[in-house]
Amino acid sequence: MEEIQLLKSNCQAETKRREALEIACHSVKQDNERLTKLYTNSMKNLAGQVSGFLEHHLKCQRLEEELKRVTAEHQDIENEHKRTLEGLKQDYAAKFGELEAQIRSISHIDIECSRNALMLSLADGQMPVDIRCFESQKQSDEATINHLCQDLAAHKSHIHSLASRLEQGHFYFSSKYQAEIQDLRDCLLLEQEEKNGLSKKLQALEKECFYSFDAVLMSRTKLAQGQKTSVSSQQVEALKQKIMKLRRENEILRRKLQSSQEG
Repeated sequence: MEEIQLLKSNCQAETKRREALEIACHSVKQDNERLTKLYTNSMKNLAGQVSGFLEHHLKCQRLEEELKRVTAEHQDIENEHKRTLEGLKQDYAAKFGELEAQIRSISHIDIECSRNALMLSLADGQMPVDIRCFESQKQSDEATINHLCQDLAAHKSHIHSLASRLEQGHFYFSSKYQAEIQDLRDCLLLEQEEKNGLSKKLQALEKECFYSFDAVLMSRTKLAQGQKTSVSSQQVEALKQKIMKLRRENEILRRKLQSSQEG
């Protein structure tokens, strides 16, 4: 009887232990499923973040190349503008010199001719009857000089107009390219900030995945331990069968004992 009581108490203890192990095993399975799902989602998020990081990196490279190209174009246009303006200045300076030289030459020749003719007439004792001719020639020369002065003024006005147009064009293109360059720089700055943010998120996801992986390993270790303890559950079942067998034998012995006492 003592052995039966001992077996009963052992059976009850093993039953409670088995129930506790089943609860722990079920909890470990749930944790394993939850952590596996978390790990899978983290890996998907990590893959998406890496893909976005690569796209932003390529976009940043394209913006840097575009900035270099626009800067080079702006520099080329500015150099061409300087060369054109310098060439125009030299050309019109030469034209001014030629026109001024022509004006001085014509004025000097007319005065000398008039003076020489007058002196010859006076030297011969003749009256300056050709003064009208000289006056007419003088008027013609003055008209020519006025015409040349007008041409000179027209050339100067044209030069000022061209210089003004060149300055306006230079200002327009300079403002345009400066605005584009500033926009590209702002885009690069934003892309760099996004890149830094993605790098931080990537590091955080890597840490999260590392911790999740450790948790999955721990849960699997617990599950393996739970599976090992399930062997004791089988032993409990064997003990139950043994107890049932002993109970049946004990019942048979009681019946035999009662029948022998009655006989």
